[in-house]
Amino acid sequence: MDNLHILSWMPNVAKRKLILGSASPRRREILQEMGLDFQVVTTLQDDAEDHTHFEKKEEYVRHTAFMKAKEIVQRCKDDASIPDNFLVIAADTVVVLDNKVVLEKPKDAEDSRRMLRELSGRKHTVMTCTVTARCVDPARHPNSVGVEKFTGHDIELMCQDGVRLSYHVAKTDVYFGSVDKHLLEAYVTSGEPFGKAGGYGIQGNASLFIDKIDGDYWNVVGLSKRSVYALLEFEEGSLRDSP
Repeated sequence: MDNLHILSWMPNVAKRKLILGSASPRRREILQEMGLDFQVVTTLQDDAEDHTHFEKKEEYVRHTAFMKAKEIVQRCKDDASIPDNFLVIAADTVVVLDNKVVLEKPKDAEDSRRMLRELSGRKHTVMTCTVTARCVDPARHPNSVGVEKFTGHDIELMCQDGVRLSYHVAKTDVYFGSVDKHLLEAYVTSGEPFGKAGGYGIQGNASLFIDKIDGDYWNVVGLSKRSVYALLEFEEGSLRDSP
């Protein structure tokens, strides 16, 4: 199947140097499927915040995505090989159980076993905050926070010290069936849980665990195509009206 090359009708975004602020091969493949040409610049620092400090887990995933985006913006500004007109796409994904327990990437095999046992036979929510970020003139874009309704999405935006961040949080409910011990152990031994929020990848053999999902499949993979498209459309209009 041919890629869409969506920037053919977004000329202002097409002029920008797209930067994917993630080392995730899944996110890279998703953007490639959307026909986007981009450079990968990865974050160097892990988020040090404790998710228990955030009353709403949506605030935690947004905070982490923001920290990633702002670090990548600074790295791009410091890299003379990257043109000034870059546009960063960054994201963070977490798995939330019972609206309070956050399952991130497993530390080791035993941690992945623990996560899968907790998810077995239960519903959880996958949250991904996707962010676009670019440099702006602080005189024309003073520090501010706002929300705009755009293509059915609540696109939130923030201008902070010459950086403009637009973002959207996608949520998908995932229903696990009961995972028997033999399948669980085989899955952990395969190595697939590592590097994935919640210790599983829906696009791989973890599909054997899942009864159904309610929401965006690509969000569970790690990057909502719909969120990316809406954010790029939003950037297109913003760049056209107020570059």
